Amino acid sequence: MKAKVKICGIKTIEAAQAAFDAGVDFLGFNFVPASKRLISAETAKLIIDELPKGIFKVGVFMNADIVDINNLINILKLDYVQLHGSEQAEYLSLIKGAKIIKTFSLSADFDVAKTLEKMKKYKVDYFLLDREKQGKGELLNLDKVCKLATTFPIILSGGLTSENVKEAVRVAQPYAVDVATGVETEGKKDIEKIKKFIREVKQYE
Repeated sequence: MKAKVKICGIKTIEAAQAAFDAGVDFLGFNFVPASKRLISAETAKLIIDELPKGIFKVGVFMNADIVDINNLINILKLDYVQLHGSEQAEYLSLIKGAKIIKTFSLSADFDVAKTLEKMKKYKVDYFLLDREKQGKGELLNLDKVCKLATTFPIILSGGLTSENVKEAVRVAQPYAVDVATGVETEGKKDIEKIKKFIREVKQYE
């Protein structure tokens, strides 16, 4: 099965449309106040209303108020909620109307057994694996990611670019790959980088 592609930190209709045209599967909209990719609900709705059918819309949150999350699910018709904080299993059960992606921020050479034990505590649709410090550091150990991917559906993130994503998919065998910084130039989404990244993943057999 070919890996799916998620482009995160969408802030313009141009970037969203380019990703759609290239065959993206998920688009991420960041609602974490401290993030440089923060988008307002109003702007996100304008973009989402223009999107063709067939793309999964993901809202990215970190330790947010459940009421706020559920409101945005309803307003934006989000398909998924992606949680980047210290949210516990009980918290997840309060989310209504969207599927759940739980993020685990890991060191590059993480402990597989310990990570599996932590993941087993959550009932979610996908786990997203990212680096401890977003935008910094080496890729996660791809062989170890592959071991997790045999047990859980994994979305691999952190340090991916069009130059390394094909090898990452080959080794780690994730359900999907996620990228933000890797398709940006000077902090803004780069249309050509978006197209090339998605092409590299989709062409891989």
